[in-house]
Amino acid sequence: MKINFTNNRPKYIEIYEEITKEINDGILKGGDKLPSKRVLAMDLNVSINTIMNAYNLLLEEGYISSSLKKGYYVEKQLIVNKRIDTIKEEIKEVKKPLYDFTTQSIEGFTNTNFKRILRNEISSDTFINKTNAFGDLELRNAISMHLKENRGIDAKASHIIIGNGLEMLERVLNIIKIKSLTLENPGYHKLEKIAKNLGMDVSYIDLDENGVTIPSKRTILYTTPFNQFPTGIKMTISRKKELISYAEENDTFIIEDDFDAEFRINSSQATAMYTLFPSRVIFFSTFTETIYPGLRISYIILPDSLYDIYYSSYKDYSQSVSTLEQLALKRFILEGYFESHINKLKRKYINKRKLIIDLFKNDDFFTIDERKNYLSILVHVKTFLSDKEIKERLQKRSIKIQLLSDFNVYKFESKTLILGYTALSKEKLIEGIEIIKNALK
Repeated sequence: MKINFTNNRPKYIEIYEEITKEINDGILKGGDKLPSKRVLAMDLNVSINTIMNAYNLLLEEGYISSSLKKGYYVEKQLIVNKRIDTIKEEIKEVKKPLYDFTTQSIEGFTNTNFKRILRNEISSDTFINKTNAFGDLELRNAISMHLKENRGIDAKASHIIIGNGLEMLERVLNIIKIKSLTLENPGYHKLEKIAKNLGMDVSYIDLDENGVTIPSKRTILYTTPFNQFPTGIKMTISRKKELISYAEENDTFIIEDDFDAEFRINSSQATAMYTLFPSRVIFFSTFTETIYPGLRISYIILPDSLYDIYYSSYKDYSQSVSTLEQLALKRFILEGYFESHINKLKRKYINKRKLIIDLFKNDDFFTIDERKNYLSILVHVKTFLSDKEIKERLQKRSIKIQLLSDFNVYKFESKTLILGYTALSKEKLIEGIEIIKNALK
């Protein structure tokens, strides 16, 4: 046996690995006698203790057996180590765009209060323990109070479930016996994959000026009524009541995603569908947009009719959100920093929005949809270019952007940019929009 020791790890480990490799490759077969500890130590120029440690590992794993005064023998076993030629894949570095106009990023996170709270929680020992399967109860109480005071939503803390992004809805869909899900089109279709993994039938439904239209069959409807993504249409109160009536008549549920509702530009509260009829509405919200994208904390409010079955199905599951983040978020809300943080962001985003509108003003080549309460602006381009050509031109100029057609399941041509402004400074917005104008004209 020849071993070129690397000196990176203990020698007995390298001896153990070399012998297991020869056994797994079929070079050493069942019944073969291994060299004695003394002989192998001399061959490899190591101590007898080193060989003894290696042999002991092999004995523990069942690779070999020992017989008093006879030595060590390879155990009989199947050869299952099939060798395949592997191709070394070259990992290409993804070049970060200079101008990110998508809606999934933010310019930076500068809230010193949240950072301080995180540091304080780390310095204590409270974060090292697991929380309830449904989330820290004090955090759920804090969310309940915030919803009551700022959104007019009255929800029991016990019915608020903490989870990790839209994926947490997989558990909810799993306990509902209805195996049909309907999504808005155009819309955010991440839930499509989750539903199909559960064997559900997924369909799509159009919008009109009042919001998503009424499904023609019994189905679970996922909707973003506050600010429909990506069109920005706000659902009217009459359409909300029509949908609730539909859900009641068809014994089904509506998943209400309050996307961007915290960033309403005016101070009035939009009426939540959950408030109108909580027994038929599953309310979903996330702190991804309101704090920062890496904070993967979301929550749902369950109707009474689903709570018991959800509790019995998942009470023994582990919580997917770290205790540290839950405790920090709880303090951030209870100490009043979350509300002031939202107000600061709203002022910042309103100024950016006005800047973009001014930059496109009096330019007949572009038409702006100025619908409020949305963290992006729809900009229609008067061009003969296709959506694909528009995107390619901008990508070549280091502009990352989404088009309305990206969120249409039928990929209808839109020639409409979704101009997000949360990730760019005012200076970058000015530079980026100038590049967009020059590229598309």
